[in-house]
Amino acid sequence: MGRRGIPLVMRQTAYYRGHLVQLRGSNNDECGKTSPAQTQMSSAPMPRSLSKAVPRVALVQLDGSTTETLTKAFAQCRIEAIPIGEDFPKRLGAEQFQGCVLLLGDHAAAVLEAVRSSRSNHKMLIYGIVPRNVDVRRFSKFGINTLIESPVDRGSAANIARSTCSLLLHELRRYVRIPLVIEVSIQSPAGSFSGSSREISGGGMSVQLGHPAPLSDKLRASFSLPSKSPVSIEAEVCWQKSALLGLRFQESDPARQVVKGWINSFLGLD
Repeated sequence: MGRRGIPLVMRQTAYYRGHLVQLRGSNNDECGKTSPAQTQMSSAPMPRSLSKAVPRVALVQLDGSTTETLTKAFAQCRIEAIPIGEDFPKRLGAEQFQGCVLLLGDHAAAVLEAVRSSRSNHKMLIYGIVPRNVDVRRFSKFGINTLIESPVDRGSAANIARSTCSLLLHELRRYVRIPLVIEVSIQSPAGSFSGSSREISGGGMSVQLGHPAPLSDKLRASFSLPSKSPVSIEAEVCWQKSALLGLRFQESDPARQVVKGWINSFLGLD
């Protein structure tokens, strides 16, 4: 649990024991991700060729120290980090970005709305820096991909850059699961529970609950994908470690195709 009483990616799932973990495909893709016991640090290889344009990540209104830390981290993966001020929403209409990093503060919602409504930049990866005493659930509808606890340290920044490098470089063959933080409601014979997703695939998702719960194998998960109507899908628990669990979607549930369609759209494969 984060210090605000909510789970953070830094401490679970996309992050495990302080490290952003492997986000690639595996034999466990339908369970959302590999279990923590099987998780290893991502080691996304550096691209061999720079024939394509260098990906650009906007660092939106960040302080000098954070900007320097993230710029160095992304540079190691040959990603260009660009410090940008208040004019970022206006620049979305004229420039192309593959990602942006911003502080999830009072003005974040307006920036996130501008990103997700942008014609050419709505699919960019969003990295949200979580300040003290902020409830990130109010930003769930924007589909933030990675949460970073403030202050951003050098090790965390390097892990973030390495683990999302392939998505920024559009090396989509490396990814079956997508890092995504959205609210998830679970209804099971044991009761109703709420939590936040950490990764999602066409076959399942990983979910961090607010507290450990004795869930049965069969349950129903409800959530809203960015720019999509609410989804309710039958699923089963395929692994659980404390409050962190992996769900496998029921193959016969039509909602599974909705999830697959959103993923294909997000990756530009539709």
